[in-house]
Amino acid sequence: MPDWNDLRYFLAISREGTLAAAARALRVDATTVGRRLTVLEEELGTRLFDRTPGRFVLTAAGQGIRGTVEEMEASVLAVERRAGGEDARLEGVVRVTTTEAFAVNHLLPRFGVFRERHPGIEVQFLTDYGALDLTRREADVAVRLTRPKEASLVARKVGEIAISLYAAEGYLARRGLPDPALGFAGHDVIGYADAAAKWPEARWMGEVATSARVVMRCNSLLSVVAATGAGVGLGLMPCFQGDTAPGLRRLLPPVAALRRDIWLVVHPDLQQSARVRAVMGFLSEVIQRARPLLAGGGLLSGEPVGPGSLAEAESRVKPPEEVPVRRPSGGGAKRGKASSRSHIGQGRRGKAKARTS
Repeated sequence: MPDWNDLRYFLAISREGTLAAAARALRVDATTVGRRLTVLEEELGTRLFDRTPGRFVLTAAGQGIRGTVEEMEASVLAVERRAGGEDARLEGVVRVTTTEAFAVNHLLPRFGVFRERHPGIEVQFLTDYGALDLTRREADVAVRLTRPKEASLVARKVGEIAISLYAAEGYLARRGLPDPALGFAGHDVIGYADAAAKWPEARWMGEVATSARVVMRCNSLLSVVAATGAGVGLGLMPCFQGDTAPGLRRLLPPVAALRRDIWLVVHPDLQQSARVRAVMGFLSEVIQRARPLLAGGGLLSGEPVGPGSLAEAESRVKPPEEVPVRRPSGGGAKRGKASSRSHIGQGRRGKAKARTS
């Protein structure tokens, strides 16, 4: 009977197409993947892949067993999840997947408190713009900015992220306030490259900034924020980042078309795990405490900017009752564009943001 570990290598190669890609997925070296495939083919007495110059292609025999091996994988993962879900100890590893920008700018700076509460839990943050598969145990918990489509997962909406247009004070001093009614004529904007060119932000910028000049393109939100702060041009970013960044001014109310819902997602088999529940509870707490800031309310008028002052401001906010889960409403692009025309340049960080929220 084939070794399950060898079958795992077979699945990885069939999904990734090359030994190198399969090795990265399994976190081993390509030599190991090739060796285990050879052992499996010898045990089964058949060739599972055709070795073409650029890719491993399943043979008829490989295609014939793939579905069965995937069923075996699902069963093994279910055993692992259920065993892990019954673990009542506040010890062990919990893997959290979310975007790098949200982790770096909002979650990680607040996780010192969690370490003090639960020193036995090791939290691994897996930051990626792609959604890792919770059913395949690529992560245990996800903080996603889109509603998950998998019916097998448990998801709860815990907040919203508002997005708006920002510019550095130095840039505005040189170039003046942009006018969306004129398509931001005479101004520079930061655009999007590679996969980021498909983001809603890229579409909005293309529809609104019709007369502006794209002077830089970035493929990550952190890059857009850095470029905007350096005075390169106008940049779209979450309000909780722009409102707390020294030297940036919000130019519009939150753009309705770009709003993101924040979803906390877990596989049902892990819901009862003590360590998973502890991590999920803390993530929810962090997001709930900062809910007004995340939703575009801005800092309180006159509030100094800095980690200490932000923590104090958040502690004074009573978390609202959890809102029911609902699907985002449509038609936001036109509303966002229309609302931008009458609110440009409303003062500096504190007072302006109170008026634009």
